[in-house]
Amino acid sequence: MQPVSESSRADLPATIFPLSDGIGAVSLVQHVGDDKMVVNAARVSFGGDNSAPMSARDEKLIGYLLRERHGSPFEHNLLTFKVVCPIFVDRQMVRHRVGVSKNETSGRYVEMTERVYQPSSFRRQAPSNRQASVADDGTLNQAAATLIWAEAWRQSFAAYQALLALGVTREQARGVLPQALYTESYYTFNLRSLLHFLGLRDHDGAQYETRLYAQAMGSLAEPLFPVTFAAWRSLQTGH
Repeated sequence: MQPVSESSRADLPATIFPLSDGIGAVSLVQHVGDDKMVVNAARVSFGGDNSAPMSARDEKLIGYLLRERHGSPFEHNLLTFKVVCPIFVDRQMVRHRVGVSKNETSGRYVEMTERVYQPSSFRRQAPSNRQASVADDGTLNQAAATLIWAEAWRQSFAAYQALLALGVTREQARGVLPQALYTESYYTFNLRSLLHFLGLRDHDGAQYETRLYAQAMGSLAEPLFPVTFAAWRSLQTGH
């Protein structure tokens, strides 16, 4: 499954819906910097920064910096995404927040809304990898799994609302909510931290849903730093 892009107006941030349910989303809120900023950050150490357009020499330098792991020139820029994702996806993402700033909707301040992720299909546990999954081979009862999942989150959300109705504080009542509930966050990366995150979360061993979000963020960032991404992807594939 590939993320589907949608942008209703050119002056609005591009949005990708990784889970194709019209709820889970990644939007580019703002960005600062470009490939030339990476080059100038590297060259300022010997007074060689300039305002000239990107050149073949500049592109070669970016490739060299990535290959030799000279990371600091990639830190002088930023990309801010608004991420709407299930809590279990968010917790996979936040584990790799070196160089990343994050603010999230707080269940202490606001009443959570009934937006819950429902998988379109369920996967099996990988037999040889305790943290991975494999596609269903046709023996998994998809209808039964769907029913159990939906009933569980409905009961959880009903319990949450019942606790609130009793006067229980929001910060305690939220404890019964499922990890499939959607949460919203602003994530701000510099380019170095984003590439680090993508390297960890956009590969075959990553959780499928989290990988879709990583791919969405990469898709929104790549047109802003095309030279850097081309060099980075080349290193990832060994070509």
